[in-house]
Amino acid sequence: MAIAISLQTRKHLAARTIAAHLTLESDRILRQQGCRGMLTVQQVKSLLTTVVSNHLHKLNRLAALEAADGINADDGRRSDLIMGWALRLKAARGPEAVVEVSDHPAICASGLAEPDVAEINQTIALLRGRRTSDAPPAKILRLLEDCGASQTTGDVIEAETIWYRGQAAALMAVHHRRSGRYDHDDKLVNHILSEQMSSFAPVASAPVVAASATTEDVRRFAPGSAPVTQPEVVTGPSVSILRLTERLIEEKAGLGEWRTKTQEQVRSVAELFVKMIGGDDTRLINQSRVADFRTLLLKLPKTYGKNPKDFDRPLADHLEQAKKLPPAKVGRQGGTINSRLNQLKSVIEYVETSGNAVADYAGVEKLRAKTRGRPRNERNVLSVENLRGIFAQAPWTGCASEKNRMEKGPLIIHDALYWVPIVAKATLGRREEICGLDVDDVLEEDGIPYIYIRPNAHRLLKNPQSLRRVPLIGEVMRLNFLKYRDIIMSLGYKLLFPELKANSDKTPLGDVFHGEWIKVQDTVIPDAEAERKAFHSIRKTSASELKDKGVASELRADVLGHGGGNITEERYASSAKLQQMLTALEKLPNYTGDLVAREIRLHKDVQAGNRRLSAKPRRRTRADET
Repeated sequence: MAIAISLQTRKHLAARTIAAHLTLESDRILRQQGCRGMLTVQQVKSLLTTVVSNHLHKLNRLAALEAADGINADDGRRSDLIMGWALRLKAARGPEAVVEVSDHPAICASGLAEPDVAEINQTIALLRGRRTSDAPPAKILRLLEDCGASQTTGDVIEAETIWYRGQAAALMAVHHRRSGRYDHDDKLVNHILSEQMSSFAPVASAPVVAASATTEDVRRFAPGSAPVTQPEVVTGPSVSILRLTERLIEEKAGLGEWRTKTQEQVRSVAELFVKMIGGDDTRLINQSRVADFRTLLLKLPKTYGKNPKDFDRPLADHLEQAKKLPPAKVGRQGGTINSRLNQLKSVIEYVETSGNAVADYAGVEKLRAKTRGRPRNERNVLSVENLRGIFAQAPWTGCASEKNRMEKGPLIIHDALYWVPIVAKATLGRREEICGLDVDDVLEEDGIPYIYIRPNAHRLLKNPQSLRRVPLIGEVMRLNFLKYRDIIMSLGYKLLFPELKANSDKTPLGDVFHGEWIKVQDTVIPDAEAERKAFHSIRKTSASELKDKGVASELRADVLGHGGGNITEERYASSAKLQQMLTALEKLPNYTGDLVAREIRLHKDVQAGNRRLSAKPRRRTRADET
């Protein structure tokens, strides 16, 4: 496409000079955009595959319903092709697209006639006027997140184009649902017949159930007392659920979408599901077994899986053990149930999209546990007394020694326990976001120091919108935070709080920090659990204080790393400038003003470069990552 612009001069010499500079600058901009704003080939393929697969499933269902209602197949075929061409042209040429003369041969070759061209144009105009086909913003952002892409304006626009292309391709594949020819069915019949001829015996409708999970096991945790009937099993070749799960984990890890902990959880979920259904075979997957899996999670002891030997014992043993335990020690919390169901959903959907038939699977949405009350009430804010009490403790005013941080003394030790609460209060960062900062994540722009919250080798982020830059207020600077960063950097560390690095790479940094933080919390807020207060309450408190100061919700969302409250905020508002954020954050009440800035003093092991000897982390709560 050619672009013509005026150089605003009639002098040839001046025009040549301006044109040369303009060409140089345009080349620079295009190179930058090519490096930053383009989806990779793998990401495009992933997006297109997901859109086509989902839309094919929807169209197949609609075709079946239309057939049941007596709608003529030819009418359905023609309607699909017209909409398919409308979306294809919109994807290629934008919302102002029209059918061109050069398009007519291809349109006619697809099964439409010349008179249908006018209807394609009318359909494009309808889409343009009513925007009924616009790609749902939330789904576009989710697709980008799932394939590991960022969510820049360019990425969103490109993903929308892929959305239209994928839907168009699914619509135009009318022979798969309207012709009465089912090639996959024919291949399956031939496969079954070949197996029967080779063995002179019919193929069993279901694999033999493994001894570790018998029908009696299922009866014990299935709701009700009615006898368990064997559900219908899909016929076809046997495919390993666990093998496909490993492939899914490998792909998600390669895309940087699943961290180690998530990979292990998905693997564990798949193994438990296979153990429950009695065989490692995709043909055994169906909706009733997904429902049984949810019930199983509610019936197993809470300690199930903590001991490696648990996996060697039959489920029946664990279920019998649970009957002897108090109710508080049985089952999973609603958030954990939902998380495990979502992970099982990922496995089953991968099984389906890998070309393996699954019986009457209908998803997990109706099985999800309902959250109690509003999300904002899951954790309470800290009171003024709580906050003043926290920063009046020995880690900030002077402790006895490195090993006794809660006893009053002359030492101020600058480590994660000292800095993380201060930085979290001033930036509204999540616990793992702050604990996992690198020294290279503390930067400066136009005289404004800031932390760059981004994925690194130590931890990922909760979601794409969590990627953000948050300025550091003057109070943090007064306490010599930048000097601390410089000293840690000079010692050759990459991690800003190196003492949080546990021996095991599987231990989250925030868990190690929590082991020290809980001593402070228990001292200042003895009934923290009953009051629904935790480290996450610091973030919530600052968010509430910004709201009380009249800071706009869009700006608060940028600081918090939340998505916008509506499509205008989420998609079209530019990221807040550092100065705007800084002005807002400086409005926060100062609870550390009485602290004396001291010379930086590090842990002896950090100073000497010694590895942490041990890490005994406390378990995290779900809200700590909210």
